[in-house]
Amino acid sequence: MTVLLSDTSLLDAARDIAPIIREHSEEAERERRLSAPVLKALKEAGLLRMATPRSLGGLETDPVTRALIGEEVGRHDSAAAWTLENPLDWAFFCCRLPDEGAEEIYCDGPDALIAAQFGRPLSATSTNGGYRISGRAPFVSNCHDADWISSTVLVDEDSATGEPEMRMVYFASEECEILDTWNVMGMRGTGSHDISVNDVYVPKSRTFPMEPEFEPGSHYRGPLYRMPVVGTAAAGIPTPMLGVARRALDEVTELARNKTPVASSGLLKERASAQSQLGRAEAILRSGRLLLLDTLSRAWQRCLDGAPHSLEQRADLQLGMAHAMSSAVQAVELACGIAGTTAFRANSPLERCFRDVQTMRHHVFASEQRYGTFGQVYLGVEPDFPVIAF
Repeated sequence: MTVLLSDTSLLDAARDIAPIIREHSEEAERERRLSAPVLKALKEAGLLRMATPRSLGGLETDPVTRALIGEEVGRHDSAAAWTLENPLDWAFFCCRLPDEGAEEIYCDGPDALIAAQFGRPLSATSTNGGYRISGRAPFVSNCHDADWISSTVLVDEDSATGEPEMRMVYFASEECEILDTWNVMGMRGTGSHDISVNDVYVPKSRTFPMEPEFEPGSHYRGPLYRMPVVGTAAAGIPTPMLGVARRALDEVTELARNKTPVASSGLLKERASAQSQLGRAEAILRSGRLLLLDTLSRAWQRCLDGAPHSLEQRADLQLGMAHAMSSAVQAVELACGIAGTTAFRANSPLERCFRDVQTMRHHVFASEQRYGTFGQVYLGVEPDFPVIAF
């Protein structure tokens, strides 16, 4: 496998801010939102610019570099990695906006943070060259720190003149109300609360139709924006959990070298079962990681070549994403099995790793159901996940 890594300096920047991320990890968990010093560090390192076009001050970072950075940050704090990953997806989606809309979103600089939700559309009514938006949406990660909020909407769904149109809209964060709903098992520091909007006006320039085919805006003509949606999602959604799993295996390896289990005269590392489980966990995590990086590298090469992405190649990206997530979950479960009761003490890093992967494994883009989406495409069955075609 050839990994096409274009910017090792960004990866170094992510490593440089690791002490800040670790220092504030518990604060994020307690406050249920990312701490201000960590958000500042992510911005100052340039990491929130990775999906922003160069003409708007961004970096247009390749997806393999982005994946490695997400993994690196995830080793230190899942919430920091998700706060980095999630806005990058919605920044990428700006390639579908008219130029006027993209320029408005980035008028104050390339570090604009966009929070969004995808699966439960708000209601929109056409009016005066735009839309009036109302409704409530869940899982809007980073909403407390966002400059802009994005959501899918159904336009004129009560109209008797045919099917309502699905669009994505972007509105200023101060136009929404944050509802304190993020009381969860894992990923607590992401601040993924519900939001509510009431009759907010959004000009058409800050919207786009949710359709597979589109013409990118003039700022988005670089190869990065030829990546399909499942490709940019694969570069981000599972990578924090790869980092969490890496942390779990590092922690349990150190634990096994020093722990003497109850009713045992030897160290945990001397147990054949611990040795075998660690080997299995490493193999599972490394293989899932490599499949993801391989499929991303191949997709990025197609972007550089200006080649199209077939439906089967999009399904490959979907498979890499789902398998990376599943591999992270399995690796953490094996690590906790090795550690025994130590893993479930509140002061153990393994306890946090377990909660985080059990929460993230249900993400609609990367859950185990997406193995089936891959199978549907390869078997010629209509896929049940329409986003695969975007």
